[in-house]
Amino acid sequence: MQGVDRTRRIGQVLRKELAAIIARDVDSTSLGLVSITAVSVSRDLRHARVYVTALAPKVSQTEVMDQLNSQSATLRWALGQQAGLRRTPELFFEYDGSIERGTMMSKLIDDIEIPEDESAGN
Repeated sequence: MQGVDRTRRIGQVLRKELAAIIARDVDSTSLGLVSITAVSVSRDLRHARVYVTALAPKVSQTEVMDQLNSQSATLRWALGQQAGLRRTPELFFEYDGSIERGTMMSKLIDDIEIPEDESAGN
């Protein structure tokens, strides 16, 4: 269990540091607002999957992922400078559509019309 806790803690550190680095170094005029939803680190700490979502994107999801993945080496270097880890994991960015799915589900629930029961009014 200690390994799982360690990877979780390192994931939290990576998430916090990457959020600051992306906000500072990535051109937000082309991507819009990018938010990191989660970071999953492999057990050997060599790879990290960074789940992001683009809020009010100015480009498509695939273009956001392509741009972030193309800058992963630069982001990894900056992360190594900031995080102070012995080994900085290789970064892989993936789009997290859970926010859009949650919004869609919320709208579907809100759109349900509940018929009034005639006996409830008496």
